[in-house]
Amino acid sequence: MRMDRIRRVAALVAAGVLGLVMSGCGSSGGVPSDPNQVAGKVTMWIYPISADLEKTWWQPKVAEFRKKFPQVSVDVVVQPWANRDEQLTTAIAGNKGPDVVYLIPDQLSQYADTGALADVSDVITKDRSDFRDNALQAMTYDGKLYGVPLLMSVTTTMVNKNVMQAAGVTSIPQTWDQFLADAAKIKAKGYYATTYAGDPTQTLNQTFYPLLWQAGGDVLSADGKKCTINSAAGVRALQFVKKLVDSGYTPKDALTTALQAETSPFAQAKVGMTISTPSADLSTYKLPKANYQVGPPLTDVKSVGYGTVGGLSVLQSSQNTAAAKAWVQWVTLASQMGPYDKSRNFFAPRKSVGSLFASDPLVGGEEKYLDLMRPGVLSPQGRALMDLIKPHLQAVLLGKAQPQQALDAAASEVNALLARG
Repeated sequence: MRMDRIRRVAALVAAGVLGLVMSGCGSSGGVPSDPNQVAGKVTMWIYPISADLEKTWWQPKVAEFRKKFPQVSVDVVVQPWANRDEQLTTAIAGNKGPDVVYLIPDQLSQYADTGALADVSDVITKDRSDFRDNALQAMTYDGKLYGVPLLMSVTTTMVNKNVMQAAGVTSIPQTWDQFLADAAKIKAKGYYATTYAGDPTQTLNQTFYPLLWQAGGDVLSADGKKCTINSAAGVRALQFVKKLVDSGYTPKDALTTALQAETSPFAQAKVGMTISTPSADLSTYKLPKANYQVGPPLTDVKSVGYGTVGGLSVLQSSQNTAAAKAWVQWVTLASQMGPYDKSRNFFAPRKSVGSLFASDPLVGGEEKYLDLMRPGVLSPQGRALMDLIKPHLQAVLLGKAQPQQALDAAASEVNALLARG
């Protein structure tokens, strides 16, 4: 069912783009240096990244922008999160899409693959070096930049200081081996060392993928045409998770069920360390921040974690490409990006913004690891292949398959999907 929906989405977008090409719509101009040469109306679709804040944030920003670009009018439309891909693809196919839209990497690769997005490399020509490399990579597909980074997130290790102290652990483990050694001490005191969410409803971005990357592996080859999850690194990562399960270091019911707040050991402060968690989860579970401390992503052969990137893309169908790019360029200036990200508790992709949360021990600690973050699998089939992989991982953790066997089966299914395009 999910693959059918994705194919319909791709077909809609492709049809819309083909129609635009045949009718001569769209342009590829950059941002003129003279603001008076830029004119037109720009419609941007944004989403409630910070709930109701979006409703009041944009009007004064548009007024400020128009002081510099008096001939450009901007209409910011706050769209709902629900069914956002269906809404956008339908609008594109009907030539009623916005000029600018907020996208995250797995969306961006899907739309870029169909030709729906304009190359925005020229938007950051003068200050490309100010953007973090991993943020730009997250917005790049097939060698072209299709989104200008606006915000970043971090998920990394986070320890419960009370649990660690009770177990006699005096420092945050940095490597897999150190963590396993500490896990035995934590378990001996009646706590879980961590919580690995293995049920198929969970995203692999915050469960298996970071461990795969830490082992030196990847889901796909560099060209995105072959699944490599069944490499030696993939097997090692899965064996690591299997050891956590078999040793009782993580609750086994989390392998088959999405634990609710009232039943989650993490919510009950009975977990020593989470492997890939944002500190914002503490507020969700009403846990005291003073009891927690963040550390770097774990290391096997390298330290790396999952963090998304949100950016602004210009649609190829825009009738006012120069004006759209001028708006995107202005919104992503350091002077605009800093207040935007801080007000929404995200981090800045621009280096010149500096630290936004230095005074906050937890969030400021996460901010230090921005350059170690990866956004996930940058492929048009990224979401679909994740659904293919999950059951095979779960089978291993439940003792129904061996790691190499399961990963070979997953790779075979993913390769078949990639071959179908």
